[in-house]
Amino acid sequence: MSTFPISDFRFPIGRATRPMPGVPTRGAAKPPGPAWALWRWATCALLCIAASGALAATNLVENGTFSKADQDKLPEGWYCRLADYMPKEQVNANGIKSYRYICGCGQDLGDVKPWCGLFCPKCKGFIGGEESGDWYAKNHERVSLDGGAVKFTLDKSTGENQGVRIFSHLIKVKRGWGYRLSFKTRTKGSIARVFVECFRYPDKVKSNVWEGAHDPALGQQAAIEKSYRGHVNCGSPADWQTFTKDLIAPKRYEFDFITVKLYAYMPGEAWFDDVVITPMTPSEVEEFRSKKQPKDDRFKYR
Repeated sequence: MSTFPISDFRFPIGRATRPMPGVPTRGAAKPPGPAWALWRWATCALLCIAASGALAATNLVENGTFSKADQDKLPEGWYCRLADYMPKEQVNANGIKSYRYICGCGQDLGDVKPWCGLFCPKCKGFIGGEESGDWYAKNHERVSLDGGAVKFTLDKSTGENQGVRIFSHLIKVKRGWGYRLSFKTRTKGSIARVFVECFRYPDKVKSNVWEGAHDPALGQQAAIEKSYRGHVNCGSPADWQTFTKDLIAPKRYEFDFITVKLYAYMPGEAWFDDVVITPMTPSEVEEFRSKKQPKDDRFKYR
């Protein structure tokens, strides 16, 4: 998986210490005058603006245009084969209750609640971190690529119950930054919704040991917990319609990872395309925060 290395991004703007090739010089160097200082200031400002624009234009979503297919003819960079779990209560000889977490395929996933980004060692499905049992065991059979977009096909039973969903690969982001989501969707009978599930490294974890496969963004199999969610209710647009959503969490809910979840329900069909997440500029973040003045301190953005 390729993601934009936010933490490693640098703007290489250096100082001019040598004459430019082909530019004649006259005698000994003189202290820079006002014109030179103005030129340097303007040049640095333009470079900063250009670098900021390049940063903002970088799409963090892998294969957000659905132009690439994997070996199963499903969208590359997206998880369509899903595995979720249900807790199973057990009581020991002393009457103490505990839980085992069982995948929809029957695999025992252990006594620690599985976190988003893991894969069931038996069915190989992606664990989104939700308790939904085996509802999505055949989810991938209802997903296809159609003319450069991803398509969901929902029969009556699926549409009126669990619906269809797919997840983008996990995206490692910079905690405290703002991000902007945009995407296009159209439907025929179905209702479309898009969620941005946001996770972070918890302060304390019971265990972060996992012997099976996991999303590469997790690094050394680190446990993560859900801290924030953004969602867009799209309704049922008959023609392509573009939606946007700014993702800035209140301070106590800031996140380290993002995954985009495309979802549709009700019988019919739904298409999604051009899914994009880009970092917001500092001015965009400040404008967002200036408009948010929650009365409850838990939801403050600073």
